[in-house]
Formats: sequence, structure tokens, C-alpha cells
Amino acid sequence: MRSKFGMVVGAAMALVLAAGCSSSSDDSSKSAKDGGGSSATSGSPVDVGAPLPAEVKSKGKLTVGVKCDYPPFGYIDESSKNAGFEIDIAHQMAAYAFGDPDALTLTCVTGSNRVSFLASKRIDLIEATMNYTAERAKTIDFSTPYFDSGVKLLVPKDSPISSFEGLAGKTVISISGATASLWLTQCMKDVKQTLFTETSQALTALNQKRGVAFAQDDTLLLDLAAKNSGLKVVGDAKADSPWGMGVRKGDAEMLAWVNGALAHMQQADFFWTDFRKTVTDPSVQQQFAKYLPRPGKKLTYPTGSTLQC
Repeated sequence: MRSKFGMVVGAAMALVLAAGCSSSSDDSSKSAKDGGGSSATSGSPVDVGAPLPAEVKSKGKLTVGVKCDYPPFGYIDESSKNAGFEIDIAHQMAAYAFGDPDALTLTCVTGSNRVSFLASKRIDLIEATMNYTAERAKTIDFSTPYFDSGVKLLVPKDSPISSFEGLAGKTVISISGATASLWLTQCMKDVKQTLFTETSQALTALNQKRGVAFAQDDTLLLDLAAKNSGLKVVGDAKADSPWGMGVRKGDAEMLAWVNGALAHMQQADFFWTDFRKTVTDPSVQQQFAKYLPRPGKKLTYPTGSTLQC
């Protein structure tokens, strides 16, 4: 029987496949949750230990780049609203910044355009399932991490592929700009990649056998497999690295505020509390518990290159 986690993903992915990913969303209907689990209401901004940059404060809202095709972290729900674990975090940050969880504009981004959106100031920060890599850290500044994952493979149930070694000389489906694609480019140069910008496109391509596997973060692949009995996840995790938010390079003021907000959430146990509301299956919750920062337990980035072969 499908897990509740898989059911959440299945419903969301069905919407993505049917309608495609929204280009942007100004979502004013969602409410953030505080660390105790109650809905945040309009009130005073929260002191997170660092001031909100004047440029952001003057706009009266945060503009955040998020995923819109990556359930349960960021996706478009049945009512055409942004939903998911990362979306709840964004609303909580707006509550900290302005005393209003809806003082927020959510802009859909992909692996290939999220950094350019940040650099061009279309968004204030990236919160889009972005693994830390030393290479990315040359162009943006990463916040402290708030989740963790690695790269694995999604293949048909009857596939002979059981590891990354089995990809030699074959075509693999991946997402442009994603960690999986970067790792394959650096570490498996004889693999041909068929690149897409959206998860729905990649999943369709896999079902059409346009590649022998779909390489992506294990957090997404495990749940795609949970909703599709014809698929399975294989391979040891590669490029294992936590996720962080991205701010413009050298923007020390914004980075300090974001890190302060994340530390405030960690101390309130917001991440674990909200994740359990997003993912209601207790067995799945326990599998992912180690991937979340909690009071007295933080995640850290690896030293050196995360794309080691």
C-alpha cells in the first residue's frame, strides 16, 4: 500500500503533469507555522539577531525563488497555490521579517535559472532544494543548511541498472543545473545526458525510455517510486550534501539575517514540527529525521568539493 508521503507526492505530481509548472506565484493564502505548531498571525517583526536589509524592508515583502514541481518540498497544490515544506519555511521567514506570513512573493525557479534570478535581483534569496557545492559557493553565498540529501537513480522495476557503474556509455535523464547533472558531467564523462528543466518532463522521458535512468536527489526519487509501482530507486548516494538558501555573493547583511532566521527556527524546532505536518507517515518521518536541524543538532557542509568522484 502506498505511504501517505507517496500519496501527497502522487497528487501533486499529477497536477504538475497535467498542467505544467507555474512560472511564478504571489501566494497570499497560506499561513506559516511557528515552532510550537500554531499558525503565525500578523503582528510585529521578530528580532532574529541581525537586521533585515533596508532594501528588502522598504519593499514590505520577501521575494523568494522556490521549486514548483518538487513535492513535498515545493509544488503547486490542487487549488493552484504554492505548497510544501520549503514554502512553509518561506512564510515563516516573512512572519519574522514583517510580522506577516503573507508578506511574500514566491517565484518558481529551476536548477538552471535560480542563480541568474538571484543575480538580476528578481528574487531576494533562493530556497529551492539547492545542494551546497564548493563550485556554487563561488557565485553565491550559502546560508546555514536546513536539509540534507544525495543523488541516486530512478529506473524501471525491470531495469538491469543497479548502480552508477551501470550507466557507462548510456543516456541518463537529469535536470539542467542540478547537482546530479553536475556530478555526472564531472565524474561520468562517457554518459550522455538528456536535460530537462522540470521534474514532470524528466519523469515522462523516463517512462518513454528516452534514458536508462533519471538521476536526481534521493528525497524526490524515493517518493516518485512510492507513487509508481513500475519504478525503483537504485545506487549509492553520490554528491551527498545539505541544502542551503542562496543570497547574492558578498551580501553579508542579507546572509546574516537569513542565518538568524534559520537559527531561530532551529531553536524552536520548526523544521521537524513542520516536516511532520507535511509528511504524515511516521515511518517516513523517522527515515528523514536525521536530515533536519533540531535544537542542539545542526547540519554542516562538507569540506572540499562535494562533487568528488
